[in-house]
Amino acid sequence: MSTAGAFGGYDDWADHLARTPRVPGRVGDLLGVPVPTTGPVREGAGWVRDGVLTTRLRWSVGFGPDNAGWLLHPADTDPARLPGVLALPSHGGVKSLGAERMVDVPGVPAHVLAYRDRYEGGRAVANDLARGGLTVLVPDAFTFGARRFDLGAEHPATYDALAVAHEELVAKACALLDTTLAGMVAHDDLASLDVLRRRCAPGPVGALGFSGGGGRALVLAALDPGIRSLAVVAMMCTLRRLFPDHVGHSWLLHTRGLAAGPDLPGLAASDTTRDLFVGYCAGDELFPVGGMRDADAHLAAVFAGEPGRYTALWEDAPHAFTPALQAAAIDHLTTSLLDHSRKEPSCP
Repeated sequence: MSTAGAFGGYDDWADHLARTPRVPGRVGDLLGVPVPTTGPVREGAGWVRDGVLTTRLRWSVGFGPDNAGWLLHPADTDPARLPGVLALPSHGGVKSLGAERMVDVPGVPAHVLAYRDRYEGGRAVANDLARGGLTVLVPDAFTFGARRFDLGAEHPATYDALAVAHEELVAKACALLDTTLAGMVAHDDLASLDVLRRRCAPGPVGALGFSGGGGRALVLAALDPGIRSLAVVAMMCTLRRLFPDHVGHSWLLHTRGLAAGPDLPGLAASDTTRDLFVGYCAGDELFPVGGMRDADAHLAAVFAGEPGRYTALWEDAPHAFTPALQAAAIDHLTTSLLDHSRKEPSCP
C-alpha cells in the first residue's frame, strides 16, 4: 500500500497529538494516551424493540472523523436515572463497523452476523444488558466503525481484509507520533465514557468487554477510578505466557512494557475496591491455559480480603462470549452497580 493515502480521514492527527498532553500516571504514560476532549453530543433517530430504546449518538473527539455509538436503555425509564455501562466491542478482524456487533440494529453485514453467531452466541449483548435495567453506551473507537481510516473500499468485507494489513502501518505511525495503538483506542474510550456519564445516572459506572473489548475495558478501568464494576471475558492471561505459541494477537495487545509492567492481571487489579468479573474459556485457542490459570490465581490472591469482589467463571469452551458467560457478566454488572449506586452518591 502506498503511504500517500494510508491515513485517509486523519490529516489532522499528527498536529493534534503534537499539541495534546498525555494522560498522567503509569498506564497513561506506558500507552501514550492523549488527554481526551469531547464535543457536543448529537442525537439521531431511535427506535424501540423488545422494550429497549436504541438511539444513535455522534460526537467529535477533536481530530479525525467524528465518533459514534448506540445508547440503549429500557424504553419506559429515563436513562439519567439508571447506572451506566460502557460496552466495548471486540476486535475480531472487523473494523468496517464497531458498535453494531453488540447491538440489535438492521443492516449488519453477513460476515459480521456470522462472527456474532460464532463468538457471541448470536446475541446482541448490549440489548440484553440494557434490558436488565442499565443505561448502556456502545461506542466505536479509533480505527473502528465511524473512526475507521478511509482505505478506498466500500464493501465491508473488502474493507476488513485491507484493515488487517493496515493496522500494522497505523501501529508504526503511532510509534512515530509518541503514542500506541492501544493508547489511541483508550483515548477514544475515555471520551466515550464522558459521553456515557452525560446520559446515565450520576455515580458509579461499569465497563464490559469480550476479547479485544475486554482488553479495552481493562485499560479504561486502569485509567478511570470512577469505573466501579468491570466485566472482562476471554482476555485474561499473563502475557509472557503468550510466547512462543500465542503471539498472533492484534497490535492492541503488543505494547512494549505491558508484559513486563502491569500485565493484564495488574490492569485488572489496579483498584481492588471495584468489583471484577472475569470469564475464562478453558479451550481458548488464543491464550494458553497455564497463563489464564496464573492470572486467575493472582487475582484471587490480590482481591482476598479487599473491599472489591473478584468473581471468576471458567467455561469449557473455545474463545467465545458464550450465553453462560454473558448471563454471568450481565448479572455481575447489574448487581454490582445497583449496590454501588446505593452506597456512592457521586463519582467523577
